[in-house]
Amino acid sequence: MRQKILVSALAAVLLVPAALHAKTFRWASQGDILTLDPHAQNEGLTIAASSYVYEPLVDYDKDFNLVPSLAVSWEQNDPNTWRFKLREGVKFHDGAPFSADDVVFSIERAMAPTSHFKAYVNGVKGAKKLMT
Repeated sequence: MRQKILVSALAAVLLVPAALHAKTFRWASQGDILTLDPHAQNEGLTIAASSYVYEPLVDYDKDFNLVPSLAVSWEQNDPNTWRFKLREGVKFHDGAPFSADDVVFSIERAMAPTSHFKAYVNGVKGAKKLMT
């Protein structure tokens, strides 16, 4: 019995790394993705492709209610201020940790004069990281 448990555990440990290897991503569509840069183009097909790769702070469920994604919770402190609590343990593909600095960077980039995403942040005055 002890040998069966040991063999099962060893098999599980050996099989897990195989599941973590990168897989080929195949895309079939009526058109071409213009870029893999999530802020470079405000075009339907490109945005759809980006949604399969990048996560937003909040998302929608099947009933179109806001649900957590990279933000696990949020609150409106006053009419012009929202505070987001970010999910811990998130890492980028290269292993770098996700942080509030990344959120600030993305919002500021979307607000830039050359951004194709200004319409999505039109009412945003800025973003800043809070130390807690």
